[in-house]
Amino acid sequence: MGGAELSVRHYANQFGPKRPLYAYSLRKATHQIFEGFPIETAEGENGNWQCYLKYFRYCLNNRKDIFHLHNAGPIIALLTVLAGVKNPIYHIHGTIYWHNAKQKIYLKFFWFLLTFFRLTYIGVSKHSAKIFQRDAIDRVPIIIYNGLEIEPFQDKLHKRTSVKKIGYAGRLFTGKNVDIVIRLFEEVAADYPEMELHIAGDGPLRPELEEQAKRGPFADRIKFLGFINDMPSFYADMDAFVFLSAYESFGNVLAEALLTGCPVLTSDVPVFKEIYGEDSGFLLGNYRNYEQITQNFKAALAKYSQLADQAYALSDDMRNRFSIEKHLSQIEQLYENY
Repeated sequence: MGGAELSVRHYANQFGPKRPLYAYSLRKATHQIFEGFPIETAEGENGNWQCYLKYFRYCLNNRKDIFHLHNAGPIIALLTVLAGVKNPIYHIHGTIYWHNAKQKIYLKFFWFLLTFFRLTYIGVSKHSAKIFQRDAIDRVPIIIYNGLEIEPFQDKLHKRTSVKKIGYAGRLFTGKNVDIVIRLFEEVAADYPEMELHIAGDGPLRPELEEQAKRGPFADRIKFLGFINDMPSFYADMDAFVFLSAYESFGNVLAEALLTGCPVLTSDVPVFKEIYGEDSGFLLGNYRNYEQITQNFKAALAKYSQLADQAYALSDDMRNRFSIEKHLSQIEQLYENY
């Protein structure tokens, strides 16, 4: 599950006792992620046109309800307003709006059509809002940061003293640059004979990444853990967290790691600095410049004690800015306007 699915589960727990909730999945679901939550569900179709038609009918039948669209795209947003839904909420969870020139042409056209309708736009960060205004539609989103369940992570808060375990958590997918994380570990592993790399998560690149690790000289010190339920314990067991993603709209994993006091080392995606600040020392640089990030990675390990102190000090700031309670309160204020 990503940030959108986790958010909906939180909404179900918060709002379910007060008002009936209904989640509509545009395509056939592969996992019943809302099972056991106070929320009814329905599904669209695997084919685009059948999916759009079924969703449009759903909107017509429920147009007086609150519609909270999680990164659904401009076609779905347009169908929603054409069906008579008043002022739907469009929640931006990404920063990529098309994958080729053909997509750009017709998606920009649909975003243009949406300028004639009233929608409320939510960005999960100032960075995601800026990209949305630049690439999609010139509308100013409300900023509501993703909400995190703070207590399980802060219960694991402790100050690190030495770096023996480096961690990554997230999808093993194109753009996450886990292959570079493995290469960085191999650059320093000989100088840190007790150091291990622990990779939590799954995805289509896992076989390729496992093969990359096997070919290297430190394969026995690179652990692929797969999907993990107890993420607070994972972060608590790590001495440093490396995340070199090419693009992100927020970065839940960074805030979660910092809540436990774990130092994070990242690429130069602007939203990461929005989370941990400009002068933290956690920035490794542009993932495309391997020489630069290697030098900065080695320098970061050399001043590890200082980074550990900074991460520990940031924990309270993470709590104040990114609690799920704050997020839900802001969402509820939007809902109360309907």
